[in-house]
Amino acid sequence: MQEFNDNRLRYLFEAVRCGTMRAASEALDVAPSSISRQISQLEDELGVALIERGRRTIKLTEAGEIAYAYFRERSSQQEAFISRLSDIRGLREGTVHLAVGEGFIGDLLIEVLRAFMDQYPAIRISTRIAATADVVHMVTDDEAHIGLVFQAPPDPKIRVRASSSQPLKVLFRPGHPLDGQAQVTLADIARYPLSLPDRSFRIRQIIGAAESAERIFLRPNITSNSLLILKEFARSGTGVTVLPSIAAYTEIRAGVLKAASLEHAALQETEASVIVRLGRQLPVSANRLLQEIEATMPFLPTP
Repeated sequence: MQEFNDNRLRYLFEAVRCGTMRAASEALDVAPSSISRQISQLEDELGVALIERGRRTIKLTEAGEIAYAYFRERSSQQEAFISRLSDIRGLREGTVHLAVGEGFIGDLLIEVLRAFMDQYPAIRISTRIAATADVVHMVTDDEAHIGLVFQAPPDPKIRVRASSSQPLKVLFRPGHPLDGQAQVTLADIARYPLSLPDRSFRIRQIIGAAESAERIFLRPNITSNSLLILKEFARSGTGVTVLPSIAAYTEIRAGVLKAASLEHAALQETEASVIVRLGRQLPVSANRLLQEIEATMPFLPTP
């Protein structure tokens, strides 16, 4: 086997990450034919096929999976190497990519980020909001250094660094008929107007499993991927919603929403977690933020 052109691995990596040659060409600002040609030349140099031909989207062969993993690991190690050199020089520079799942955006996360930025003003933080499954993909594909997720799914490629118990709660306006009940059943909330996250949310998937187990099927009046809309629905007195306490921390603390426990084991055993890709060497800046978030996790509220 000849020595291969290392730069062509980047074309393969971007084609896989973007899904198609055309999308990769836009990301790299080159012609689609150039992407295809570079991958073909890399295959000639390696003497093995890297992608399956005749497909609309990129599908790697076994050899392609190895090449993809090699480039990803090497890029991660290079990032960590440069970061550590910068840290030794005292520059404290870099960008931390944070993927945030449902329920985390609010005062608690902002407080952590504000304290971090006060301590490391030269470090930039890029935050992307997504459903739990998308956060996991961003972490495993190295698009994000750190992920914050609700009820992390089992995945051998991720490592859960810290977790906090976050049972799902029924949220409602003070004075609602459910006010005063220590525990509420799915049958109870089915009697009132209801707003729920859409089915892309891990929260909704867990609720759906509980519905099937109890053979009680909720019919929400509103479904949304906006937690603000769900909380406003409950705060206005129109009806109730179901979310983890962390998602309504500010409203519960201010007394504009009240929370009641749900009488179902699966809904009481959910957790909020901070995740990273297993084996990834994080740059110094990302590792510092990870430590700050880890230190906060045990103190997340569970009213």
